[in-house]
Amino acid sequence: MDKRAFLEGFFTASTVALGGHFMWRRLQNPDSLIISSNPPLASDPLLPQTGQPAPPGFSFTPLEIESAQPQQGLPIPAPTLEPGPARTQDPAPRTAESGEDGFNIAQLSDRQVDEYLRKIRNFDAIFASDIYLDPKYEQVLLKTTRHLARVESYIGHGNFNLMSFDEMLQSGRNFSRIGAFAADELNFLEEIFFANPHRYGFFGKKISLEITDAIPKKDVAKIPDSGHFLLRGESLNLYEKMKADVGQIILTSGVRSNVKQMHLFLAKTIEANGNLSRASRSLAPPGHSYHGVGDFDIGKIGFGERNFTADFSSTEEYKKIARLGYVDIRYPTDNLFGVRFEPWHIKIG
Repeated sequence: MDKRAFLEGFFTASTVALGGHFMWRRLQNPDSLIISSNPPLASDPLLPQTGQPAPPGFSFTPLEIESAQPQQGLPIPAPTLEPGPARTQDPAPRTAESGEDGFNIAQLSDRQVDEYLRKIRNFDAIFASDIYLDPKYEQVLLKTTRHLARVESYIGHGNFNLMSFDEMLQSGRNFSRIGAFAADELNFLEEIFFANPHRYGFFGKKISLEITDAIPKKDVAKIPDSGHFLLRGESLNLYEKMKADVGQIILTSGVRSNVKQMHLFLAKTIEANGNLSRASRSLAPPGHSYHGVGDFDIGKIGFGERNFTADFSSTEEYKKIARLGYVDIRYPTDNLFGVRFEPWHIKIG
């Protein structure tokens, strides 16, 4: 597969038509769900829930406006966070932590820092510089996501968390209710995995270098009453210690394979109407999730979906965790990954 050709054609900076409905709610709609249009030069980013402008204090920068204009040739990537004059075709930025995998925030101008922080603090808003999946991949996106959902439904949610790429292929060949994965689906999965997410605003480190990387079953332990697994050793020991010290917490997500993370990311992309930038502000692209090497999510028992919102940081359980000197949060406020604040995401190592 020609990865260069894919990267040149995979993304588009055109905006989508906002009709108040997410793609996920329209999977059966035969009409196009990602529609190119000449973007209106609105003064504020739009909130996807309502289609209304975001709260006062937001404004498109000249660079964001420029990046949304129709272009010839290569699509314009999201504005990079390099120091110096604004440019739209700079190479990927660099990070203090990983060198080539992000950026050094100490070298950014005040304007660039403001742009970056504005996006992760308002992760679910739509910005003019957001990057969208090219419409030509729409049908294979929907088809592949449905196919992965069939795999998860058939083998069970817990087992799906650990499923390797090779096991996914085998399940499709062996079970008619799942069905074998077609060439276009496999190409799409590979392209998503190997694409550079810096182009749409995610600056985290690449954790898994190969799509076929597997999690050894002997290295995990199933956590009662959760449906999830943790890696034995540091992850399991930390969770058990936290549970003993904090009390009313539960594991909400543990080990995730590349297949599981792929399914989550594709579903998030559908929910975001093809907006890869917005999807990656809430979920690491496949291959970039620390859940594959030991990180895990925790929540307050009985708190439901609010465990995956900033509301969790207001609970007594979180305040207890914050006071524990041995616990770190992977994505704190104003982090360097391009990801929203995740008070529930526990860092390992």
